[in-house]
Amino acid sequence: MNIIKTPSFDLAVYLRGDLKAEKLALLLPGKLDTKDYPHMQGHVDFLASKGYLAVSFDPPGTWESPGDISLYNMTNYLRAIDEIIQYFGNKPTALIGHSRGGSVALVSGPKNPNVTHIVAIMSHDSPSPMPQKDKAQGYHISTRDTPNGEKITFKLPESYYKDAVKHDLIKEISNCKKPKLFVLGKKDTTVKPIEVREIYEQSAQPKKLVEIDSEHNYRYYPEIIIEINNILWNFLSKEI
Repeated sequence: MNIIKTPSFDLAVYLRGDLKAEKLALLLPGKLDTKDYPHMQGHVDFLASKGYLAVSFDPPGTWESPGDISLYNMTNYLRAIDEIIQYFGNKPTALIGHSRGGSVALVSGPKNPNVTHIVAIMSHDSPSPMPQKDKAQGYHISTRDTPNGEKITFKLPESYYKDAVKHDLIKEISNCKKPKLFVLGKKDTTVKPIEVREIYEQSAQPKKLVEIDSEHNYRYYPEIIIEINNILWNFLSKEI
């Protein structure tokens, strides 16, 4: 496990590629997901092979990144992105996120001058609200499978949900002139295809929408990871 220290956080990272590479690719896990899932590592490995310094990380307060779960919110996720970009020398950066990670990329990318490309894979414009039944206890219990097949449980506090509504994704992307890629899963029941199309339509040019024959959790399917790698490279290596 590698830990980097930024001004605000200690962050566990999965890193591949040359530290002296001219470009950075930052892979952003979804809600309570980890850098160690096969799709995050698969994208990191692939983009490192294409000459990027490629990095994924566990957001503050989750998995191997030290700190309490109360650190985990969109504001801190956004701050961590900016600080990681700075940590690696403010290189031209591609932000690539899955699910909630893609939503974070769509908020962060327009604001950070070092970001050149933004990718949202199966992402929507707003987080799911806190279940009504959990409000009395002040947290929502969320279970994730670990990369080795075990289970891990998070008590996600209500503060996560309150923080998320402070950030207006549509406002950011509707005026952003940076190249943006949206990937839609035709079998996705978590972020439905119509939701991806809606934020794509509200996004400013230049933009591209790609549909793949996949469900939301494509980390279980090596062939889909490879397909998305090829989609990423086609987008990053060409003007749209």
